[in-house]
Amino acid sequence: MTVQAISGERPYQECVTYFENTPNQLDVYRLYGRVDGNTIFILGGIQGDEPGGFLSADLYPNLVLDRGNLIVIPRANFHSIIKNDRGVNGDMNRRFDDNPPADIDDKIVGIIQELMAESNLFLNLHDGWGFFRETFVDENHNPQRFGQSLIADTDIYITNGDTLYLEQIAEKILCQVNNRINNPEHLLHFMNTRTLASDTRFPEMKKSATYFALTHFGIPAFGIESSKNLESLELKIRYHNYVINEFMKLYNVEPEHPAIIYEPPKMIYLLVSINDNIPMVIDNQNTLKMIRGDKIKVTHIESNYSRGLSCDILGIGDEQDYQKSFIIDKPTRIIIRKDNRIVGEVILDVSPLDNHLFTYIVEVNGKKQALLDGQTLQLKRSDQLKILNVLHDQIDTKQLKVNLKGYVPPNEYNTGEDRNYIIDINSLRWKKYSLDGAGNVYPIVVMKDQQELSRLFLSIE
Repeated sequence: MTVQAISGERPYQECVTYFENTPNQLDVYRLYGRVDGNTIFILGGIQGDEPGGFLSADLYPNLVLDRGNLIVIPRANFHSIIKNDRGVNGDMNRRFDDNPPADIDDKIVGIIQELMAESNLFLNLHDGWGFFRETFVDENHNPQRFGQSLIADTDIYITNGDTLYLEQIAEKILCQVNNRINNPEHLLHFMNTRTLASDTRFPEMKKSATYFALTHFGIPAFGIESSKNLESLELKIRYHNYVINEFMKLYNVEPEHPAIIYEPPKMIYLLVSINDNIPMVIDNQNTLKMIRGDKIKVTHIESNYSRGLSCDILGIGDEQDYQKSFIIDKPTRIIIRKDNRIVGEVILDVSPLDNHLFTYIVEVNGKKQALLDGQTLQLKRSDQLKILNVLHDQIDTKQLKVNLKGYVPPNEYNTGEDRNYIIDINSLRWKKYSLDGAGNVYPIVVMKDQQELSRLFLSIE
């Protein structure tokens, strides 16, 4: 868990991250107003195929509040958002019960439940099919459709001697919201699922987040549903924000409202480290050439958005490979997503290393020579040898280790790296390292990550 606080004095913001750099990363944003007051909990993305909800919630973490507090989770089910799936482990909005956690989704639900206890109002953001109407009009406009509705589990709820008039609250909100909507088709309606009634048409709602918040903590809880049938994503976001902003006014949570502007997401570039070297800039749609066995790590994603980003190295790791190291052994692609939308791609062109292209630069008695992979250097016992370098146009020689078997450099610790030492050939006497068993032929071995790539042979007269 990572905690990031922007400030410690009101007003300030705080972000707590759970399950960091995994497909299930959960970012919880807390916003504290200059003056304390009611706390509204905004939850988005509990179902992964409802972008109007989680993109609307994503506009609120950067607010500065004058009064009151916000708790915002834009992406409760990030794994399902990446996959554009309602729920990769089933419907997370049907897990709100008192059962002990069984998997990662249950752990996330437990965190959400704890945050409900700190709140005065709970709002769960969704996109639903069609358009809710109290009476049947047609297949797309009827009481079974959820789109363009403000949902509560009952009209009135009595808790601890207090009475919550949920329908009255909803109608007050909708009156203000619908005054801003010009298209009559898009007007929002109050939907009472009557979840507590024995004859409810929606008994599954007893395991929903709103029902849990209402019955366990006695706070008003509403589902806000834009329609999946709206013609644009911007409209879905806009209608969600209309409702959220009216609730904030009603509960005296006073912010600087975010602009309801949706900019198409894009990847600008990646910072990629190869074999733990300094990261390089790779632009979108470019190709990165690698050698089989190279290690790769995406260290930064530059985008016009900072939240909802994931990095997927196809065929390796999982849906979130950001800031993780992997060995690449075949051609693949790095896919960058903003939520479930692919916004960038880098091609990894992986080729085998041509061992025959190794060139050995050595110095014998002060004279330089160049030899190729597999060749033999003839020496005398009286000679002195220095291995200057090993070159290859496909690989950085800093990644290599050049080891003369049977030679120990004058160091306290033998690293196996023998370049740039003056080697007295007469000192090579360890027969167990010689290839002929008589101490006359020794190999110079080039290694990378415990893998042998090339050899040069020393033959001593």
